[in-house]
Amino acid sequence: MSVSYELLSSETVFEGKGTLDIVSVKTKHNDGREHVTEEPIWSDGDSIAVLPVDYDAGTVLLVRQLRPAVFLRNKSIIVEACAGGIEAEDASIESACHREAMEEMGIILSELTSVSTLFVCPARLTEKAHLFLARYVAGQYRPDLRQQDEDEDIEVVEVTIAELKDWYQRGAIQCPRLMILAQSLLLRL
Repeated sequence: MSVSYELLSSETVFEGKGTLDIVSVKTKHNDGREHVTEEPIWSDGDSIAVLPVDYDAGTVLLVRQLRPAVFLRNKSIIVEACAGGIEAEDASIESACHREAMEEMGIILSELTSVSTLFVCPARLTEKAHLFLARYVAGQYRPDLRQQDEDEDIEVVEVTIAELKDWYQRGAIQCPRLMILAQSLLLRL
């Protein structure tokens, strides 16, 4: 059975940090059935996420910061992988990882290993996230070197790989990027 798709319309209804468009797509099936799907789509560029690991010390570095959507839903703050948008001045996806690690955690990464590139929320976002594992040296993060945005208040959290594994096994990880990176790390160990 063959299916064809036709973009009928895309109307920007909000511009701010990205754009919100209402998009209509017609689907035609070989048997003659047709239907139109209309969805709100948010476009804000691609992102990176990186999980710094010190295999010798058995630790990883994470971040905790206010996410209004999580706070609205759960009245809580979750622990996440270091992540951020790829900016125009980044020479590469890897350089975005290095910049974000310094901005959020005050660390220098080495040996970036690509894990995956995936759509964060295929139903509503155009964003692709580029996920990496990287090496760092435990205890050498320098929060005083960070360059957070004025609306950020990021806490650096260093935990053992054993603790991360426990969170994973208990289903306690709430950040999808961290979940995927934890799975990748645990499979490699």
